[in-house]
Amino acid sequence: MKNLLLAIFLASSLSSCSVLWDYAVLPFSRVDSHTDINWQKLYPDCDYAIFDVDTIYYDSLFSGENYCVNIWKIEHGSHQSPIQTLMFDNQGNCVGAYEFCIGNANTLDVYKDLPIFKKNRYNDRILDNLKFANYIKTIDTDDAIKQDILANSSNYDYNLIVLWSENFGYYMKRHLRQVKKYANKNDANHSFRVLYLKI
Repeated sequence: MKNLLLAIFLASSLSSCSVLWDYAVLPFSRVDSHTDINWQKLYPDCDYAIFDVDTIYYDSLFSGENYCVNIWKIEHGSHQSPIQTLMFDNQGNCVGAYEFCIGNANTLDVYKDLPIFKKNRYNDRILDNLKFANYIKTIDTDDAIKQDILANSSNYDYNLIVLWSENFGYYMKRHLRQVKKYANKNDANHSFRVLYLKI
């Protein structure tokens, strides 16, 4: 019986996203971002901007209820993945959200519909708390620039927020390519802006 319990514990631990990052991704993802990867190729044709996240908001982004995409992880005392996409309408309301540990974006058809991820079983519980303005607060830049971003948000049908890091290798590149493909495909009929928040 003890062996069975130990096996269950190990299986659940090793299948968690935090262990996946720590032991399967991070050791192999160290790249020189200036020479190894041309990040410019991973950005869409529509309007986009890249900002660093203010370090005082770092923990809030991955464990705060106003930034929570993956309810299950927060309820079980874990942190969200740094691979996330959130979609907001021109009123600043969240209309779709995806977090890497919810599942494979291709399998779930995350980037098939408009808005994104209509099949997300967490949406009914999270979308009301996720506001465009909350994410703009986290940007490490002048208040005047933040106000300008907010003021211009109504000029776009959809504003996408993409959380990303240069340190997550293949999974991050795949994520950025999926967002680029999605934005480029839909920008002909709807105006998009993508804001990349770099952690």
